[in-house]
Amino acid sequence: MIKTDFLIMPLHPDEMTSAEQEPDPDSPAADDLTYHSWDTVDHHHFDHNLSDSRWADCLFSSETKCIALIDLAARFLPTRFSRPIEVSVLWTDDLTIAELNQQFRSKSGATNILSFPSGDRSALNEGRLFMGDLVLGFDTVMSEAKVAGIAEQDHTAHLILHGLLHLAGFDHILDDEAAEMEKLESYLLTEIGIADPYQDAIYTPVKARDTNS
Repeated sequence: MIKTDFLIMPLHPDEMTSAEQEPDPDSPAADDLTYHSWDTVDHHHFDHNLSDSRWADCLFSSETKCIALIDLAARFLPTRFSRPIEVSVLWTDDLTIAELNQQFRSKSGATNILSFPSGDRSALNEGRLFMGDLVLGFDTVMSEAKVAGIAEQDHTAHLILHGLLHLAGFDHILDDEAAEMEKLESYLLTEIGIADPYQDAIYTPVKARDTNS
């Protein structure tokens, strides 16, 4: 089972280096490979900043599965995704994510993904709800995929889904929360043809699963 980390504090642009911030749309940086975006069929928008160029191949090769998962999750959880959303994603290295892990969680070392939910869930950009920020560390993610014997693209898609669920309010601090989140992830992943990463988790539909209580 992979271990993922969740942050409860929003990552403010002032707390990021210039290389990690979204470029001005009118600047040359917006046209290079350090910036990319996804727009899903259901009009959800993901902005991507690549501070580590090693992510480029995986970002593009995992795009189709990630977009499918984003739409599927939003359709499955309509009360948590009541309108199109926007998410910012930083694709970085282990050194940077370790620094963020220490700064915001007081934990040493790198991790695979950090989630920073938006402090203002009413904030809108072009009619979309800004959910927050995700940060992925290249070396840890690639190492996990290799050890688990799974495709890098599939592991990356799983982490994007996992991070998105955190932004939507899911957590895995308590055992029952972790079990529920794992079952949901397993179901959504297998729906698009990605093998269940938890293997022995069994999805059981629960009436009124999608609640905010």
